[in-house]
Amino acid sequence: MVAGHIVRLTVARAGGSIPARMPFAYFERLSRRQQGIYLRSEKITQVALPGASTLRPLVRELRSALESDDRALTESAAQLLAGGMVRALRVPPVRVKVLAARPHAKWGELHGLYETAKRPGLPPIITLWMRTARQKRVVAFRTFLRTLLHEIGHHLDYTLLRLGDSFHTQGFYQRESHLFHQLVTDGGIQMASLDEQMARMERTAHDFAAAIKGASDAQLSKRPDDTNWSAKEVVCHVRDTEESFMIRFQTVMAMDEPKFLGIEPDRWAIDRQYSRNDVQEALEAFRARRDESLKFLRGLAPEQWERGGVHATRGRMTVKDFVGLMAWHDDNHLDQLKRALEGKA
Repeated sequence: MVAGHIVRLTVARAGGSIPARMPFAYFERLSRRQQGIYLRSEKITQVALPGASTLRPLVRELRSALESDDRALTESAAQLLAGGMVRALRVPPVRVKVLAARPHAKWGELHGLYETAKRPGLPPIITLWMRTARQKRVVAFRTFLRTLLHEIGHHLDYTLLRLGDSFHTQGFYQRESHLFHQLVTDGGIQMASLDEQMARMERTAHDFAAAIKGASDAQLSKRPDDTNWSAKEVVCHVRDTEESFMIRFQTVMAMDEPKFLGIEPDRWAIDRQYSRNDVQEALEAFRARRDESLKFLRGLAPEQWERGGVHATRGRMTVKDFVGLMAWHDDNHLDQLKRALEGKA
């Protein structure tokens, strides 16, 4: 561990928060030691958090502090939660700093940062930002909590898992989500079973319909700021990505280890004129495509779940991995839709 080394960061792009990941080709440029670490990280998908239920009051305190728009109070609450987690996991302490507006550049907005100790004897530092870069609005709580857990995940890679380095592997994101859902208990990419992930996917169209019920077209079309999507655009996005997921499933069945290019959701929003779409028609199209996906998945033989391909940013993913991603994707964009209707980025 190098003193003062910046290990990883999390950024946001228009249309929702996503982690900044290495290109998969980067794996080939790693040393043998680093490749070994990467593969070990990939295989570890969970971090059991002892006494998670006793930490949930600290999660609620953090939410109240963030929503009060008090930086010092938010920093104190984040430190209490992080401290409770590292004690439960019996790893060395970490210091949490909360600053105001996020730094911004062409690649997106910086959400969080993990830095190893600058001097021997000092704890590593997690820095979080509580306001969006452009509108200076307080960030959504789930986004803030996930960012904190993301940076704690890097701390655990060094101290608990003793990996020697911390890479953004698929396993890393699954561990992050596992921590999140132990504290929040509302499902997601690292649910306990494939059945739970499929059950989440079954109710997504209903959840979206309930969230937009009674909202006017003006409310559905209004963006919370210049860069984040409206509720209507979110519905159009899940409709179109569902089609993309289905194409990937069909390709995996037809080819051995195909390579998948990343999609450009912001480009889709412009080219397909999401703002002019009818939201109810978009939702019904999503519902039909999701039913098709579920029918396809339920017809797979056990060995077909392990077929996969190489994702441009996530590396190799099996059909089972894609289902976990879809369940997370549903939760993430349902939350984004609700925030958009509230005028929150």
